[in-house]
Amino acid sequence: MRFLDTKYLIIAALLLPFLLLALALVRPNGPDYEVLERGDGFELRDYAPLKVAEAKVAGGFAEADAAAYPLLLDYIRGRNATGQKVPMLAPVMQEPVGTAGDDGWLVQFVMAKEYPMSMLPPPAPGGPVSLRTLPERLVAARRYRGGWGEARWREQADKLLDAVQRAGLVPVGAPVFARYNAAFVPGFLRRNEVLLTVER
Repeated sequence: MRFLDTKYLIIAALLLPFLLLALALVRPNGPDYEVLERGDGFELRDYAPLKVAEAKVAGGFAEADAAAYPLLLDYIRGRNATGQKVPMLAPVMQEPVGTAGDDGWLVQFVMAKEYPMSMLPPPAPGGPVSLRTLPERLVAARRYRGGWGEARWREQADKLLDAVQRAGLVPVGAPVFARYNAAFVPGFLRRNEVLLTVER
């Protein structure tokens, strides 16, 4: 009997990498957008309005994510004014407030599109989470794989800014870091993007 238990454990251990790979390759359920054109290393997308739960936190790039993520997770898990759980979509977005994040970071969970704002539970009174609707907008998106480090994101953001300006588009606001996968997905399989609102 002990031999069979060991055999099943070995099989499970061998199958686990394939399961993680399958989860990483499944296209995450994200917000609605239409790809208008493809530029030099980026897509130009027309995003429909989307609802976000967001928290503004202080600290550096990595510290901000670590501080905001539990707050937003509590909100969708029912620690809100009504105790209602709500689903979210990918990606989790993070953008600097002020110059390069000097005044903190805004971290956002995208809410499920099936929920109008009136159906979303209000955040707990006086808490750090708030709800907002982002309007329809034109977005330049640059996709890349790899870890979630700040240096890699800034490198990709600089490349996107250069490409956008060469294409004659005008940046509006700061680049946004968007991550689509769970933390257990290996870095080389993660889908990450830099999103930048632009005007023609």
